[in-house]
Amino acid sequence: FIREFELAAMLDHPHIVAVYERGEIIGPPPTMWIALQYVAGTDSSVLVPHGRDEPPVPAIVRAARQIAGALDYAHSCDVLHRDVKPANVLLDSDGSALLTDFGIGQLIDDASPLPRHGRVSGSISYASPEVLAGQHLSAATDLYSLAATLVEWLTGLTLFPRSTTFAIAFAHLHTPPPSLQRRRAWLPSALDSVFAKALAKDPAARYDSCSEFVDIVARALRDIDPPHPQVGRRWWQRQRN
Repeated sequence: FIREFELAAMLDHPHIVAVYERGEIIGPPPTMWIALQYVAGTDSSVLVPHGRDEPPVPAIVRAARQIAGALDYAHSCDVLHRDVKPANVLLDSDGSALLTDFGIGQLIDDASPLPRHGRVSGSISYASPEVLAGQHLSAATDLYSLAATLVEWLTGLTLFPRSTTFAIAFAHLHTPPPSLQRRRAWLPSALDSVFAKALAKDPAARYDSCSEFVDIVARALRDIDPPHPQVGRRWWQRQRN
């Protein structure tokens, strides 16, 4: 709890939820509290298409750019988020995206990726191979999770939709990333190689920054128009009006 406050308090960025104060209410039992920036919206799960819906591409590109910038800024401050996923990206009433929940974050020079009990912290669907293998973590770790988040925003499926935690972890470690075009035929084939690099098993083979990755995705999606009504259309139009 204290670590979350201390890490988040190091960061001052328009697309990271600000933390203001922390304290403790005298018990019994004692209760710790954190005062955070209020975001008058929802989390980015609203961007994930379901059924015959299609993703709102402009909203996704905008959110991806903003969160990529937030992550690159955090990394410049030597802070890793370690739990990037749709639920930890909030969308404000104006459509702006903000990164939240540094509860399992750590400093980049911390060489202890796994807790003492050996369990993986964070969400397994977005966990990088190095997290699962208990290896040293870096900015590339958050980039992998951001790419996994973008896969879900664009296709409606997690990176590796499997029925068990073991199967998901095995896929992160050994299975090549899926083709986005096979999931959504209208997505440009160029994205497959872009995501293959962002989701490389070897962190050193990924892009140098989150913004570099998202800029390439944004260029590939430029002028792309999904063929069916978009998920959250009314929500997205409210943000633009």
